[in-house]
Amino acid sequence: MSLEETPSPVDAPTAESPEGDSESSGTASADDHGEPSPVEESAEDAEVLGTTTRDRVVLGTLVTVALLLAAWQWARLSGWGNEPVEIERQTPLFFEFKLDPNEATWVELMQLEGIGEVLARRIVEDREANGPFASVDDMQRVSGIGAKTVEKMRPWLAIDPVQTESE
Repeated sequence: MSLEETPSPVDAPTAESPEGDSESSGTASADDHGEPSPVEESAEDAEVLGTTTRDRVVLGTLVTVALLLAAWQWARLSGWGNEPVEIERQTPLFFEFKLDPNEATWVELMQLEGIGEVLARRIVEDREANGPFASVDDMQRVSGIGAKTVEKMRPWLAIDPVQTESE
């Protein structure tokens, strides 16, 4: 082999050779090993609206997670999948109190239906002046109390017979 036949370093393919200049042309080409050079951007990493593929994947994942969480919260708040709860209610209690007109104050008597402040004070004054009432019907001796008023008050009045006899 002569000196003329040996390839010179000048004749060897360079980065500026017609085979392709990856740094200057900006086209996707392979180096000696068939891999894209690190300076090049692949078609997958092309920017769309200023975002890379990695940015779009992260954004898509976050949006998907947010939508799944919103759907889960909506389902939870709507009661979907829950069994109805049966509430056992107690029977309402009605107050069945009995008031003894021989011991009641005018304030307590005033709470009865059809009895105002003036009539309650008259009952107390009559009781103090004429003694205790022997029966509920005996309350008719108070001025302003008739048979109808006694009938309205009867369910809430009870006279203690022991106390009436002792006085």
